[in-house]
Amino acid sequence: MDKELDSKYYAHDEAKIEELLRSQPWKENPKNFSKCKISALAAMRMLKHTLRGVEKGKARDEGKGLPLEVMGLMVGRPQDDTIVVLDTLPLPCDGFESEWDVNIGDKAMMHMTNISEQMEKKGQKERIVGWYHSHPFEVGVHNNCFMSAIDVNTQSMYQKAITKHWTAVVVDPLRCVAKSKLEMAAFRAYPDDFRPPADQAPDGESISENKGKNWGTYPEKYYQLQTNFFMSSIARSTMELFSKDSLWIRILSNSQIDDEEFAGKVVKRIGKCTNKISTATADPRLYDKGSSSKDRSAGKGDSSKIAHLLCKEQTLGLLRKLLFQGCGCQKKTPVKAIGGNK
Repeated sequence: MDKELDSKYYAHDEAKIEELLRSQPWKENPKNFSKCKISALAAMRMLKHTLRGVEKGKARDEGKGLPLEVMGLMVGRPQDDTIVVLDTLPLPCDGFESEWDVNIGDKAMMHMTNISEQMEKKGQKERIVGWYHSHPFEVGVHNNCFMSAIDVNTQSMYQKAITKHWTAVVVDPLRCVAKSKLEMAAFRAYPDDFRPPADQAPDGESISENKGKNWGTYPEKYYQLQTNFFMSSIARSTMELFSKDSLWIRILSNSQIDDEEFAGKVVKRIGKCTNKISTATADPRLYDKGSSSKDRSAGKGDSSKIAHLLCKEQTLGLLRKLLFQGCGCQKKTPVKAIGGNK
């Protein structure tokens, strides 16, 4: 959760927004918008809406139906290299992706137009900055936050027809429930004439080294934004007050080292930390001419943060295992760190 000043996200600067739209930095850099900040309110409303789609779908066919995909709009503003999402507006459109035909697309566009006109009439400062939809698929090692072929085409169309800063968010509601954390990611389509480096996934990682992750049919046509969440100081204080006496229960009842997805990333994180330390402590003469002592210090700081998080995660995981084994709540097995066999 981002703890920066509220004013950075809630203060509206129309002149700055107009200057951004006028300068059109995305023409020079297709990945100009690289971050997406989502308010706790917007995230909660997206999750609530997508879970309703799950319940509605399962209630069909005498309780044997499949979860339905839903969609809605995001309200906020573009801000430098960031898309700020403050609120959401659910749309009365749901179904399976195979059912998302021209009629549903026209219906969604009609609602978007009506909502935009109403917001303009009311003089609302915030504007529609994109859309969200759900992927309520089976829970696996990786999340289901990706863009299908239909999603990519839809996003590309919206960026061209509505506004250049239009952004898509994909929510994985079943995984949110299973993992007790928000599983959603923001994406944008590349221009038609842009081609990213070969073998590069939308998140910047290598596709061949992460074959288990599903990026859809056209991973080379879109990219993922760095997604973070924030809340107002008042909301944060309230949450801290509520969780003060019970937070330790949640920490001990959820161990990341028991998570298969987490275990697969630990080695990569250790390698990243090691590389940063090696680079930061190397002979200064080996550096490029453009590097500085400040860059090396930043590298040391980043590696320290990674190492600290790894130690914290492993300590809490081992503590949980020992605690549950001691009280007989878990079968006794050899305690191994770094996501070892359980």
